[in-house]
Amino acid sequence: MKKYVFLLFIMSGTNLFGQTDSIEKATLYNKLISKEISELTFQSIWPRWVELITRVKYPDMPLDKNGQVHYVFINEFKGFDREKLFNRTMEWLSINYGLLPANIYSNLKDGKIILRNSLSLFSNYSCSFTTIFSIKDEKIKVDLISLSYQAYYEGDYANGVPEKTTSFNISEAYPIILKKPAEWPLYLSLFKATNKLFNTEIKNLGDYILTYDNSNVF
Repeated sequence: MKKYVFLLFIMSGTNLFGQTDSIEKATLYNKLISKEISELTFQSIWPRWVELITRVKYPDMPLDKNGQVHYVFINEFKGFDREKLFNRTMEWLSINYGLLPANIYSNLKDGKIILRNSLSLFSNYSCSFTTIFSIKDEKIKVDLISLSYQAYYEGDYANGVPEKTTSFNISEAYPIILKKPAEWPLYLSLFKATNKLFNTEIKNLGDYILTYDNSNVF
């Protein structure tokens, strides 16, 4: 049975770092040292944050050297050449996202597939992102960049309230600790849901590639 190795690089010695609870705390402490917040404010925020993160683990986010959220996944598929991996990835995108080739940049010679997509996270929130597939023999590298969130609110036309959608870049969501404490759970939930979404999507792609032959036996 062919197997694949699935890796998410949260931290690397080259160009990936992480947005973590430690960085959140350091940000707040630096605000105190620079006198941007008072000691009273610090003493008010710190224990509330520690109590929350003790209950809800901080969902680490991978950052590149420029401080931008940047996920990198590498899948290894022993025995699969570039063309086969490329074609099966294109099929998976069409089946799962309903994306036609016109909506995707694809180049088999270079082993590149690039697209912009938006997927639901929870409730009225969704996440938009750019995906870059780099494919060669036995390997697929997936970069997920340029993340943003959207929140959709239904209208109440009977009372003259139209529907609306708000959007914000993921870089506006952190550091969470500097936002209103009432907003902390929402941003932590968005980060957690984003991590889960991307891990699930990458696993689903790998499963599709590996089970393709079985599904085509009839």
